[in-house]
Amino acid sequence: MKRYGMGVAGAGIMGRRMLAALQQHPRFRVAAVWDPDAEAAQAALTLAPDARLAGSLVDLAGAPDVDAVYIASPPAFHLGGVQAVLAAGRACLCEKPLTHGLADALVLREAVVASGLPFAVNFPFARAEAARALLDLVQSGRLGEIEQVTLTLRFATWPRAWQAGAQAWLAGPAEGGFTREVLSHFVFLANRLFGPGRVEGLQLVRAPGRTETRLQARLVHERVTVRIDAAVEGEVVDHNRFDVVGSQDRAALTSWYCLEHGGQTSARIDPSAATLSGFAALLDGQPGQGLATVDEAVAVVRTVEAMLAG
Repeated sequence: MKRYGMGVAGAGIMGRRMLAALQQHPRFRVAAVWDPDAEAAQAALTLAPDARLAGSLVDLAGAPDVDAVYIASPPAFHLGGVQAVLAAGRACLCEKPLTHGLADALVLREAVVASGLPFAVNFPFARAEAARALLDLVQSGRLGEIEQVTLTLRFATWPRAWQAGAQAWLAGPAEGGFTREVLSHFVFLANRLFGPGRVEGLQLVRAPGRTETRLQARLVHERVTVRIDAAVEGEVVDHNRFDVVGSQDRAALTSWYCLEHGGQTSARIDPSAATLSGFAALLDGQPGQGLATVDEAVAVVRTVEAMLAG
């Protein structure tokens, strides 16, 4: 089977994580890396020593040995970045959130549709084993009629300590905040499980010019309401929990990739390899094995930005 050349645009935390995953995947090789910070890009090459340093995103996307580009940049760069990649005739895997505003998301969607090129958004729940198991439990009816769904998110600080290198944009309201960065994953999951939802009962706390510190809301889907309670509280252990209670059984997704069901908790399995396998299938011309589509990503932006609009 073909081994695809991948260009990686963005050498921050997510870019480096994907570089490591790409190096371990049999369907990909890292052809080139680019970041506007040349030192960061050079440092990232230690994870992919056979790759080269590209001089620009246009150079990266246009290189003959690059079949696809992974965009791992702050959200404000996604629209222009995706447009450049598509203009070069390359497939694209874009980091979430799709954009930091609905207008840009809609423009990006039109560019993807017009190009006809393979495109997916990196929402890991799309391929994560625990999330897919939860989807099966809900859709098969094994939990019975869904009666209650709750999402709890807690953070000691925002940005989190391991995100210090991205502090400049994660701490600002234009692109950052836990709603875009973390809650967006669970909006995607809720939409997969229950269909489109609308925001009601919003309570948002944030200081002027700062990101949110507390968000409570209801996501009202056709037959289910998801109750959200998220906050930065200090002196707590960061955690996330997505509880689904049915008339016959219950299950919960915890710590991102663990499923609690039937008195047992599954092992925590990193979905990076599964995501890349799905993207390889998409490049092969097959369905993307459940990868997040541009339409799903736009729906998440619509919900998240409605929350942040207050």
